[in-house]
Amino acid sequence: MITCSRTLIHILRRSSSFRLCSRTMEDAVTKAKRAAAYRAVDENVKSGQKLGIGSGSTIVYAVERIGQLVKENKLGDLICVPTSFQARQLIREANLILSDLNQHPEVEREKEAI
Repeated sequence: MITCSRTLIHILRRSSSFRLCSRTMEDAVTKAKRAAAYRAVDENVKSGQKLGIGSGSTIVYAVERIGQLVKENKLGDLICVPTSFQARQLIREANLILSDLNQHPEVEREKEAI
């Protein structure tokens, strides 16, 4: 049974319809994550805030959106405090103001990172 299942999976992975289906599902997941992140930023982030920037696959889109809004002058005076190396890199790539918990310990007390 295990060998048969592995063979079937191998055959399916080689088929173009399986790859197309997988790619379509990945695209749908990516679109859903981007939409959720954009909505969260649009509804919750305001100019002048100190933001805890978390990690994970969806944070990429949240930082992307924050960067867009800052570039369009729709958000300003944001201070971004990363919770991980990934978040630090995203903040830098988006040209956002980078800080840390030593300078803004109140961000940790909020317990609500993006």
